[in-house]
Amino acid sequence: LAPARPRPAQARRSEGARPPRHPPIRSMPIKVGFLVGKDTDLVEDEKYYKIGDASFLEDMPDMYRVDPDSHEYLKNCVAGKTGQAHADVAIPWYIKKHYPDIEVDIILPEEISLKRLKSNMVNFIIGYDVINAVFEGKARLNAMVKMFKGCGNLVPSYDVQEFIYMKSSYMNELKRLGVPMAPTIFAYKKDRTPEGLLNQIKERGWRMFVMKQSYMAFSLGFCKLSVEECEKDPKILEDYFAEHSECPEYVVQEAIEGF
Repeated sequence: LAPARPRPAQARRSEGARPPRHPPIRSMPIKVGFLVGKDTDLVEDEKYYKIGDASFLEDMPDMYRVDPDSHEYLKNCVAGKTGQAHADVAIPWYIKKHYPDIEVDIILPEEISLKRLKSNMVNFIIGYDVINAVFEGKARLNAMVKMFKGCGNLVPSYDVQEFIYMKSSYMNELKRLGVPMAPTIFAYKKDRTPEGLLNQIKERGWRMFVMKQSYMAFSLGFCKLSVEECEKDPKILEDYFAEHSECPEYVVQEAIEGF
């Protein structure tokens, strides 16, 4: 047999050569939105420094701080106003400074739009929500509900939010699961009347009761009443029904002394 033809030196060298190295693939940062809007959970206060280090907030833009007098963000206040950071902006700012793989998008209430929400992989509601929109009128509420339903990337999801806001939803589920609960009446907007509610309360033998509302916050609409005073003065419940006529449901419970 004829001897094998010598292979070129270049071919011999390439046979044992390592494959060319490619630059490492760097993942794109995850873009995460945070809906803020709190004015009652400040963290920049001397009394809190004993339990946590808030120095990471030193370079946070003042636009995210809240004026304690007007409860407005400083960006909406006259020049010279000072304010404090609240928990809802402190959380994303901490993430921004400590997790470079997350692109933080802090969304103020007036900046919320369907386009902005969809531009993020996920949006966490940690400040402004549907309940805030309730206080801003029907047009704003309807717009927010439409955006929250349509964006598809909220945490918690709109269905979970609705489950929480409509108190009868989770309270009935807890009752089904056997969680102890004070005796409760749900007075729905479609068929409630002051007289009808008082009769239901009397039929159950309650002497004292409390009333609160779904789609509400800050204990607004909460009251504690007695059957006796409501019988003497029917206007008490009539005025309550008139003032809170738009509320989808009242949660009425027997008052338990000492609870």
